[in-house]
Amino acid sequence: MNQTPKVHPDPENASTWQDIAKLPHDERIAWIKNNLPSVKKTLETIPFDTRDIHPVTHVSAEGYRSPWDMIGFICIDDNLYEEAESVYNVTIERARSKKMHFGASAYNRGVAKFLMGRYKDAYEDFKLARAEDLVIKNFSSPSNRAIAYMEETIFPTKDTIKKNQDRLTKDINSPRMVEKLVGPCVLKTIHKWNSSSPLFSQGVSQGGGYFLTLKNPKGETRGIAIDPGYDFLDIFRDLGLGIADIDAIVITHDHDDHTQSVEAILSLLAKYNDHSFDKKSKVLDIFGSPGAMLKFQGALSATDPLGVKEINFKLLVPGNTISEVDHSKMMEKYGFILHVKQAHHSEMWTNQESSVGVVIETNLREKNVGPLCIGITGDSRYEPGIGKQYKDAQIILLNIGSIEKEEGKFLPQHLGICGCINLLKEARLGHPTLAILTEFGEELKGKREIISRIIENWAQPMGNPSSFLKVVPADVHLELKLSDMTIRESDTNVFLPYNMIDVEEADPEIIRYKLKG
Repeated sequence: MNQTPKVHPDPENASTWQDIAKLPHDERIAWIKNNLPSVKKTLETIPFDTRDIHPVTHVSAEGYRSPWDMIGFICIDDNLYEEAESVYNVTIERARSKKMHFGASAYNRGVAKFLMGRYKDAYEDFKLARAEDLVIKNFSSPSNRAIAYMEETIFPTKDTIKKNQDRLTKDINSPRMVEKLVGPCVLKTIHKWNSSSPLFSQGVSQGGGYFLTLKNPKGETRGIAIDPGYDFLDIFRDLGLGIADIDAIVITHDHDDHTQSVEAILSLLAKYNDHSFDKKSKVLDIFGSPGAMLKFQGALSATDPLGVKEINFKLLVPGNTISEVDHSKMMEKYGFILHVKQAHHSEMWTNQESSVGVVIETNLREKNVGPLCIGITGDSRYEPGIGKQYKDAQIILLNIGSIEKEEGKFLPQHLGICGCINLLKEARLGHPTLAILTEFGEELKGKREIISRIIENWAQPMGNPSSFLKVVPADVHLELKLSDMTIRESDTNVFLPYNMIDVEEADPEIIRYKLKG
């Protein structure tokens, strides 16, 4: 069996240094680290003459390579950049003292500094190398190319990164604008298409989720992101809002059209806490389904630079009521409590029907009715009795999905038209209700208004037509003021009672809200 012959390079004998490259990698690294002080002393004493060394190849006509390059190249090739720098420091100082050319050594030292990420220092060495090379009329020096790399790519890119970082820092430190730009007690829908539709959409914006603001007993306006899916954050930012305006997230299940923007929000949260001007930690409360818990479990233990926990997570379990979070009463902190409802929709991360719906019981009061409640079905197929879970809700947000595809069969994962009708009939129990249809399949583009009208007509009680039901299709800009149940009219921006609102879908991409008549 052939074995690599043993070699014994002597740090005090430069003629043996060519054997360093023959050592196994780990032995070579150890040899250089252990013997570098002796090597540098040897470099200070050996004859120093670069006249016969080619300025580009660093090799003489006879094939002789300078001792400093033998050591320097091995150091650079083995990622020993500090060691390479120290070798060329000795070489350059000796050359300067003897008034001899050292362009190649300056260039090599610049390479070592570059590979340590010390770009400014490397740039100065490349300029030093070029100045030396011009003295000997070497106009094709590699230092020219290195300087071009720095000036045309590295430094402009670093400047761009710095500007982007400064812009991000300024952006995440923007003051809370939710009170001014949205106001308290407002529900904004940012839903448009459902499931995978946005992946294939030709539309400008697909959207996903809702944004709810409520005022707590202290008079503070709190912002709650609900099922923030595709483009939620982009649309949210277009409203002039930022991470400072989100206080909590509610996630009914783990599919991308309900969670796609969660990771971006959590990333902004981390950056906010890393770069906050006032050095105060922001903490998000997240209420999520079992699938959402599994999907984001790696992020739920995140802490800020001081070790403060950034996220409080509460699991949504059907039948439970969440009235406390992080040792605080929900009503006092947010102005609502959460009642968790059963949904019939499979989650990816549990492979079970662990999705949920919620009823948000607010601190607002309806005359002769009690607390204003908002029901959110999430994604669910219709099962008999599911609507009774929302009997206390004056506002119900239904994810329709699509229309029934097979004769006599409900959709297996979404409500569909018939499921929406049946759910509303079970939920209303004679009281006036505003139903908001969301998450349409994109095949319903241009048909959202008429489908809402169909559901409204056939969900009305035949024996009590005076019990008012209004069904409104949602788009990314639907805005409902909860304090007086008014909807923003698209042309005038005036809020009108929801029972006076009609919708127009002349452009299949956009729903417009207008005064009835």
